[in-house]
Amino acid sequence: MDMGLLMFLIWSFHIQYEQPASFYLKAPTVMYVFIFIALRTLRFEPQYIIWAGITAIVGWGCMVGYVLVAETDNPMITRNYVDYLTSNAVLIGAEVDKILSMAVVTLVLFVAILRAQRILNRSVLDATAAKDLSRFVSREVADRIISSDHAVQPGDGESRVGTVIFTDIEGFSTVSEKLTPQELAETLNEYFEATSKIIDKYGGVITQFQGDLMLITFNAVAPDDNHAVNAMKTAIGIRELTQKQTFCHGGKLPTRCGVNTGEIVVGAIGSKERLCFTVHGDQVNVAARLEQQNKEYGSYILVGENTVQTCGPGFDFEQAGEVTVRGREAPTKIYTVNG
Repeated sequence: MDMGLLMFLIWSFHIQYEQPASFYLKAPTVMYVFIFIALRTLRFEPQYIIWAGITAIVGWGCMVGYVLVAETDNPMITRNYVDYLTSNAVLIGAEVDKILSMAVVTLVLFVAILRAQRILNRSVLDATAAKDLSRFVSREVADRIISSDHAVQPGDGESRVGTVIFTDIEGFSTVSEKLTPQELAETLNEYFEATSKIIDKYGGVITQFQGDLMLITFNAVAPDDNHAVNAMKTAIGIRELTQKQTFCHGGKLPTRCGVNTGEIVVGAIGSKERLCFTVHGDQVNVAARLEQQNKEYGSYILVGENTVQTCGPGFDFEQAGEVTVRGREAPTKIYTVNG
């Protein structure tokens, strides 16, 4: 309708100025045809651009045809460009150029919007995929996988200094025996929901769930200059929470934590078909060993010497003893934390 109204307006010029029909073919108002085609891109739907372009081409073609049949005794067709510019003569090649220009502009805008639409749809799908993926792995890991400029391969990773916490619920096997599978799932969901708030508060990333066990990292996936301090605040927060809060079906779920700082490797391990994004290395093994040693020391938090040195004087550490980690010859000093 817009294009038809514009064509009628241009056609009426020869009547308004009492000139031959060929007069309107030289009206600069033809430029508005391209504006009307471009305006259709604002709908961000390619079919509207096509329809606008087709309407313009058909309309202008009809107007050229009208000129050729309006005065059969004097068609006024010329091959001379000067005559075309200085008189009402019709240069067929010039009108063909206009129609070709309309077609090319329409096609270019159509392809551009079609590609933009596909990119937008892909971006929406990627965002949805990242959101869904972050429900199975941490948000930071999901963002890292999605934003990677190449497909993640086994062994891809980087080395950095960070702090690791291993957690495990005390007496979880006994709790499991007393609950149905549904009740156990509800209890664990409530437990993980409560502990995740503490972990998020201090910038930790849950890198792995395994039953009731959590592997929490600091300055591994997400940068954190105070990783050791934040890890200790997280461990203390989990200890206080789980010793006070009563969870549905399972009662209290006191949790043991092993905390250690050092050089760790962050990346993907596994096969090409099945990957796990995690952290590994000697210092990670120490943290896992410390979590297990809580049973022997009757404690809920055991801390490695590296973490104590990195944290500084801000915590009330007390040396609990020494432990020899599997694969190491020299014993490692371990500490508990009070308050």
